[in-house]
Amino acid sequence: MRGDLAGQGSRSAMESNGNMLGGESDVLHLLELDRQWIAAELHDGLVQDITGAQMQLEALVHSGKIASEEARAAVLKAVALLRRAVDEARRVILGLRPPALDDKGLIGAIKSLLNGDDASGLKIRFRADIAFRRLDPRLETGIYRIVQEAVANIRRHSKADRAEVRLAQIGNRLEIVIRDSGVGFDPAGIREKCFGVRGILERARLLGGSARVDSQPGKGTRIAVSLPLAGPPETT
Repeated sequence: MRGDLAGQGSRSAMESNGNMLGGESDVLHLLELDRQWIAAELHDGLVQDITGAQMQLEALVHSGKIASEEARAAVLKAVALLRRAVDEARRVILGLRPPALDDKGLIGAIKSLLNGDDASGLKIRFRADIAFRRLDPRLETGIYRIVQEAVANIRRHSKADRAEVRLAQIGNRLEIVIRDSGVGFDPAGIREKCFGVRGILERARLLGGSARVDSQPGKGTRIAVSLPLAGPPETT
């Protein structure tokens, strides 16, 4: 992994700062209305379609028409993935957190996320220098989603073979740095259409923090997020 990318003036950047924007209550109200509409759309559309596909594959498994055990195993794996997708969609609809957060805590959930199967061969190094054990559930969810979206972007777009995710508690703030060795991009050129990057910036802002995305074609990407740890965190 190349050295720290911060401070390289030749790199383009996008950033957000929770201290610079007002009207938080109006924004959150509009987001809540959007969530209600999206929940209905997910339930009536996506969840029903995925459930239908799952049922079709299950019927195929029980029909005895699959010629080989290898093919049957592949179909069963697809059924399991669809079932997991339905469960996750329902949790989103209900406004619940990813189940791994409750089962494993924030750090365990992130480790599970990073250790998932990766057909591209991407190797992700994870480091956490923290004193807290648990945080406010909303903050944990926000941190998890920021890391999840950043890693998803790396896997989908960066063509990187190496990446790093680092969490560091500095006083009453959490610093998150995610970087990769991939193809990079020009942040100014995708401001209006890159929902993943915009989502990271917006989540950081709504959590009262700030985020910065530094990248340049051919030189990888670095995302730095700084969030306040509201209240005295529970220590180990």
